[in-house]
Amino acid sequence: MAFAKRSAMGYFMLRQGWVFALLVAVGLGLGAYEISAHQTVSRFASEGVDAVGQVTQKSDYSGRKGSNRTYRLSYSFPTPADPYTHGLQSVSEAFYDAQSEGADIVVRYLPSDPAISAVEPDKIAKGFWLGMAASIGLVLGGIGGGAYAMSRARACVTLRETGEVRSATVTGHQTEGKKKAKGHMLWSDASGTVGRTLTAPLSDLLPIGASITIFADPERRLKGVWEGDIGSR
Repeated sequence: MAFAKRSAMGYFMLRQGWVFALLVAVGLGLGAYEISAHQTVSRFASEGVDAVGQVTQKSDYSGRKGSNRTYRLSYSFPTPADPYTHGLQSVSEAFYDAQSEGADIVVRYLPSDPAISAVEPDKIAKGFWLGMAASIGLVLGGIGGGAYAMSRARACVTLRETGEVRSATVTGHQTEGKKKAKGHMLWSDASGTVGRTLTAPLSDLLPIGASITIFADPERRLKGVWEGDIGSR
C-alpha cells in the first residue's frame, strides 16, 4: 500500500506543532494586555480626574475548585455629560472588604473617555513586570520550541529518501484523550527496535500483527518513522 508523501510542515502539524504557534499567540496577547494596562495607569496619572461615586454592587466568585477568588466592584459616578456613568473593576481583597454597597467611593476616570475608569487604579497594572516576563517567556519558548520541532520534522521526512527500509510488526494500540477516539500503533522490528506512529483515529489503525514499513535512521539519531506518517518512498 502506497501512502501520499507528506511535507515537513504537514508532519510538524501532525506532531502538534501548532501548540508552539499557540504559545507565541498567547504570549503576544498577554504582552499587549500588560502594555495596555500600564498605559491606562499612566494616563490616569497624567490626565485622570477624580469624582465621588457610589458602590452599586459587590460581587466575588471563585474559579474551579475554589481557587483564584476574584473580587469586583460595580459603581456609578457623575461626569459633565452623564450624572450616572457606570463602571466595573476587579479589585484587591483588602480594598473590596473596605467598601460597602451604597457607600461613597472615589473614582478616577479619563475626561476624554469616561468609560475608562477605576476605583483602585494601582490594581490595574499590578504585576506588570511579572506579566511581561511571562509574555516574553511564552514567545521565546514558542519560537524556540517550534524551530526545534520543525528541524526534527524535516529530519524525519528526509528519512523517506535516506532512511533504512525495515519491516516491522504492529504489536499493540495505545489510545489517548478523554474520548479514547484516537491513538497510536505500537511496533517492533526484527532488531528489537520499538516505536509508535503518530496520533490517528482508532478506526485508521492497522490491526495488531499487521506488517508495516519503517524508515530507520542509519546513524540512530532519530527514531524510526512509519511510512504512513511521512509517505511512501
